[in-house]
Amino acid sequence: MRLNDDNASMREKLSQREGQLLEMAVSGMTDQAIANNLGISIATVGTYWGRIRIKFGPLSRTELVAIYLKDEATRVIDNLKSENSNLLAQIGQSAQAEQMLKTTLDLFRGLLENAPDAIILVSAEGFVELANEQACAMFGYSQDSMLGLAVEALIPNRYHEQHVRNRTEYVKHPVRRRMGEHEATVALRKDGSEFPVAAALNSTPTPKGQLITCIIRDMSEGRSLSGPKEWTAAEE
Repeated sequence: MRLNDDNASMREKLSQREGQLLEMAVSGMTDQAIANNLGISIATVGTYWGRIRIKFGPLSRTELVAIYLKDEATRVIDNLKSENSNLLAQIGQSAQAEQMLKTTLDLFRGLLENAPDAIILVSAEGFVELANEQACAMFGYSQDSMLGLAVEALIPNRYHEQHVRNRTEYVKHPVRRRMGEHEATVALRKDGSEFPVAAALNSTPTPKGQLITCIIRDMSEGRSLSGPKEWTAAEE
């Protein structure tokens, strides 16, 4: 009981009516029931079986139904294999992206800890991904509590809404901004005290999206550029 060599394409070789006939036979319908369902004579049903045998060989009705079932099962399994391969590929790409991000962050971490200024890395969504010791000391947080902190927690509450808008705009149109290009802005320590800072910004693409590098300098010790002001789009 076998089709010719390319039997895997049985469905494709059937006409629409022949396919209907086999599907009904697979569901357990008799030839008379098939004729009634399709509105054709029993003789016409026999004619369709004859056409199917011309395409696939002198097989009995039962054999043709069995092969059709096997063909459909093979097709379903092949589709599942293909979907599984695609899923595994996506998982592999995701794992690779995670590893690349970890490598990038490890590199940043080594560079940040040796920098003289406070530096934080902020995700496009506005959360602190990395912070060096200088940044933690400046804002009064431990490194564990600094990680994952919303960047808006580092500025006074009265500026939050404006800062969110500015940050969103910066993510859409990131531009490198050097220290001293803008007036000092107001920052907020964990203990609630405010102080002026100057900041430089830069955007770095990573496998998981943008990371915004913020280099921050405390301007409260007589180093203010022009005095503190509200956060603007220029300061992100």
